[in-house]
Amino acid sequence: MPSVSVTLDTDAVKRRKVASDLVEHKARSARRPASRIFSPFRSLGYVTNEVPFSISTLGQTFIITTVVGNSFQIYDAGTLHLLFVSTPQTSAPISAISTHFHFVYAIWATTVGVFRRGRLEYSVESGSNSPLKKLLIFGDYVCACSNEVVYVFRFNSPDKSVPPELYTSITLPPGAGDIVKLVHPHTYLNKIVVATTSYVLLFNIRTGNLVFQSKPFETLLTDIDVAPVLDTLGLAFSDGKIQVYDLRYDKVLCQLSCRQKVTSISFRTDGNAHLAAGTADGDLYFYDLNRKRRVHILRDVHSAAHGGISCVSFLNGQPVFVTSGGDNSLKEYVFDPEISTSTTLVISPPRHLRSRGGHSQPSMCLFFTEESGHFLLSASLDRSLWTFSLRKDAQSHELSQREKGSANSRKAGLTSSLREKFPQITAMAYEGNKQGDWENIITAHKDQAFARTWDGQRGIVGRWQLKTSDKGVVRSVGISFCGNFGLVGSAHGSVDAYNLQSGIHRKRFRSHKRAVTGVALDSLNRTVISCGLDSELHFHDFKTTALNYKLHLPNPATSLLLHRSTDMLAVAMENCQIFIIDVTTMRVVRELKGHSKAITAFDFSADGRWIVSASLDSTIRTWDLPTGTCIDAVKVDSIVTALRLSGNGEWLATAHEEGVGINLWTNRTMFKQVAFRQITNQELELVAMPTISGEGAGGLLEGAFSSDGIDAEDGDVSDSGNYVSPEQLNQKLLTLSVAPRNRYMTLVNLDIIKQRNKPKEAPKAPEQPPFFLTLTGAQPAKKEEDAPAKARMKSGSYKITEFRRKLIEGHAIDDFWLDRSGNNCDSDTAFVSYLKTLSPSATDLEFRSLDALEIDQFAYFVSALTAHMEMKHDYELVQAWMSMFLKIHGDVIVENREVTDLNDALTRWQEVEKKEKKRLDDLVGYCNGVVKFLRLD
Repeated sequence: MPSVSVTLDTDAVKRRKVASDLVEHKARSARRPASRIFSPFRSLGYVTNEVPFSISTLGQTFIITTVVGNSFQIYDAGTLHLLFVSTPQTSAPISAISTHFHFVYAIWATTVGVFRRGRLEYSVESGSNSPLKKLLIFGDYVCACSNEVVYVFRFNSPDKSVPPELYTSITLPPGAGDIVKLVHPHTYLNKIVVATTSYVLLFNIRTGNLVFQSKPFETLLTDIDVAPVLDTLGLAFSDGKIQVYDLRYDKVLCQLSCRQKVTSISFRTDGNAHLAAGTADGDLYFYDLNRKRRVHILRDVHSAAHGGISCVSFLNGQPVFVTSGGDNSLKEYVFDPEISTSTTLVISPPRHLRSRGGHSQPSMCLFFTEESGHFLLSASLDRSLWTFSLRKDAQSHELSQREKGSANSRKAGLTSSLREKFPQITAMAYEGNKQGDWENIITAHKDQAFARTWDGQRGIVGRWQLKTSDKGVVRSVGISFCGNFGLVGSAHGSVDAYNLQSGIHRKRFRSHKRAVTGVALDSLNRTVISCGLDSELHFHDFKTTALNYKLHLPNPATSLLLHRSTDMLAVAMENCQIFIIDVTTMRVVRELKGHSKAITAFDFSADGRWIVSASLDSTIRTWDLPTGTCIDAVKVDSIVTALRLSGNGEWLATAHEEGVGINLWTNRTMFKQVAFRQITNQELELVAMPTISGEGAGGLLEGAFSSDGIDAEDGDVSDSGNYVSPEQLNQKLLTLSVAPRNRYMTLVNLDIIKQRNKPKEAPKAPEQPPFFLTLTGAQPAKKEEDAPAKARMKSGSYKITEFRRKLIEGHAIDDFWLDRSGNNCDSDTAFVSYLKTLSPSATDLEFRSLDALEIDQFAYFVSALTAHMEMKHDYELVQAWMSMFLKIHGDVIVENREVTDLNDALTRWQEVEKKEKKRLDDLVGYCNGVVKFLRLD
């Protein structure tokens, strides 16, 4: 018997690592910078992977826990509704899980984690040099193993509130092979069975002794399960053999064969001696152990391309079993009650009860079917078409591919198999206007010369097959905005139009010399637009099929997309550029350059202002169409194969080359203001991707209540209230004031307003009261005038107002005698800034308070406005002030024409005002001419 190396750890040398506050985990999974516009939200479409699931009970309820990468999901077995998603994400993919009541135990890398209701309670480090592979929970023990070593942890508290401690570690004997599975036989106290590829080993974990070792097997052992009979195990082998093995006597009680590699086995525990065996080909075999023969076969339960059935397990005491596979699906089947007669016993085949699933390969086409973004239509490389719900996982479903009246559809139980599915979808078009009336989805399939229609409301394949008139393979499809017509583009260059209600061929458009890679119909059904590999863009009249216009492109076009609200057409080119074409003028208005490899997907925003594009260079770029610049660009871990923006602008959905799910991103500009600028290639950074649990990602209302105006992620200042617009963007620009229009209009027409508001009659003095109401006694004393006021009046002095102080500030030499040589720009700016704060009535009062005896103040006022005009600030407000000033003091200015300073100031004002007026007239005339030219053209 081979030797066994056992290591018993004492309290002095026990190794334990607890991460109760998750600080260490957050340090390991530090968040990478996010996009300026799109924030990662979560991933959807994931159900399970190839890691076997785990089943536990909570009262009368069965709970199924499945692994999805670095997280696990908990389902209610009665409905398969999603209950919890684990958080936080583990630092490495989970390799095994086990459940016990409310607790879920998971292993990843060299760590054992304990979760409660989906949240990590604590984690323990095993100290292993190799990753952990298998896991077993029984009693107070947690057993985790690598390929050759078993680590045993033990709980010291009955409520498991304290993390377990490493109790012992057991090294397998040399030549035993890699560990396949750990099980605990019933009634075997402190003992576990370690199944390797060559042996079955029984260990006592308390003493560390090897109690029993079986004879070596001829073929590799692949799975083991504990039978409901004492001392009995079920063994599965790679050559398809299944053995019922007696552990006490080392004896094979029964041997069965299914001629395929068996990956998982399970015993039925409701009183029937049945055994279920899942194979690598995706088939499921059932055996009656009493009669030692096969009773049923279910074919293609899971995809053989993804490893077939990874796990099959009966619910304890129930005629229900659950299967899972690497094809991202979880299925439940049930056995109906047996029918017995006097001579025979009829066992009905298991029937499908319920299932949850998703794509098993990456998605290639995406469409939001509602403006609110509730449902997402997705076509994948696995030849399936799914509708995913963004709100409730149970509402997701696959569209049926059973064709009405086909011979294959009459084969019971085989209609949903992979062999029956249509070829891979290469192009798809969706329109929701006629959903419920007739088919509203068209798909093109690989190497097929016809397109298929689908009913989006009923979730089934449609009645019509839209064939190409030139018998070429379908390369592109489209649907009119009204939903009545479907367009099919051929690889030979023709475009055919069909009526979707009747399926009748209506029109044919011939013009392209090579494959048609994109086709669209405008919102009014007037123009059919198509592009092809012949580097041409054609505009056909939909009614007459005549070619109205042909636009030659510099490179072959790979796809096109029409934004019907703005009549803007985006065309992706083979040279990694996107051309934006105005359908009305049929001219290229923007060329978007930035991607270094072929463009894989792109989409318009709801308002037509942005285009979001993805490329084989693993980047996602957001383009601002009015400016033609890239305002956001990020790099992702995997190439984007498809993307789509929701109708309300809140969601961006992306599908990637690695992964079978769909990533959701929230549009941050819907909830907060973000400052944009042009992004260069040097600023590209690897962005944090959405996770299944949504952990570490931005919430739906991220930034909605932010008031600091600073984006905490990228440190950029957003366009919030803290942002102060510069006084002038450029010295060459003429800047208008930000004052309301009625402000300067009131200044110009103040005399008219006063005349209109003047009372029609003078106020009347109150009538004298009757004599009997008159009070007798002392008369009120006459109010004395203010003594200081009398003194000022006698001395002839007057008070300097703030208006006059600002006007003469910086020019005074002695008291109020001014010298223009001391004038400076700062003093004029301060004066004009104060003048802008006055109301129209206050401005009128200050203007009238200017003393005609001090004519120099008039010159200073005109010079201040002239300096402000030269700075090109507040053009219309300065004009209103000068007009008001001339109305009030025009006669005084005419009488003092000989004053040199005033004359020079007015002459300078006239020169500057004519110069600015001429420049403004030229610019307005030029812009007016350009607009008229575009309208006429």
